[in-house]
Amino acid sequence: MKKLSETAKKTRKCFLDAFWSLISEKPISKIAVNELTRRTTYNRGTFYEYFLDIDDLVANAESELLDELKQTIQQVMSETDSLSSLFQAVFAAMNEKIYLLLGPNGDSAFFPKVKAELLPLVKDYLPLSPESPYFDYLINYINSAMFGLLQLWNEKGKDLSTEEISSLMQNLVLRGLMAYITPDSLELENPTTLINE
Repeated sequence: MKKLSETAKKTRKCFLDAFWSLISEKPISKIAVNELTRRTTYNRGTFYEYFLDIDDLVANAESELLDELKQTIQQVMSETDSLSSLFQAVFAAMNEKIYLLLGPNGDSAFFPKVKAELLPLVKDYLPLSPESPYFDYLINYINSAMFGLLQLWNEKGKDLSTEEISSLMQNLVLRGLMAYITPDSLELENPTTLINE
């Protein structure tokens, strides 16, 4: 993309902001250019100076979001190399726009893009051997579980603290579901103690 003037950057950002506002109200497939222009007060011609169509705007929005996600995760993980830093990095990187794209109004193709971008960043932090014949399956399971939990947590109004949901995710990755359904686990008042054993 060619370098934009400050005015052009602001205009482009107005369209992207209008998109984020609309996706919180309706599915991407129902968003039209005329709705974006009404929200921005710019005309259709101006929209087409910046984007080919709605799909191009979505691709641009997702690309920028993935870049931000990677930068945030790289920043957090550069400060420490523990497994808990991986979870902290994911939490630091998650924002409402990601939840919108992963949610019911979002783009079903976005989750595979997130996985493709994040796997190279996080695979060395996971307690898995790349030589295992199950490596790809295990990575996919962890990714799906983590983002599934984060999506549900967001939908439930973040009813657990960040520490609680982070501990839950770590325990599930390190110990599995059995840590929560065995008779011994029923006696645990604070499952976060599992990761400190």
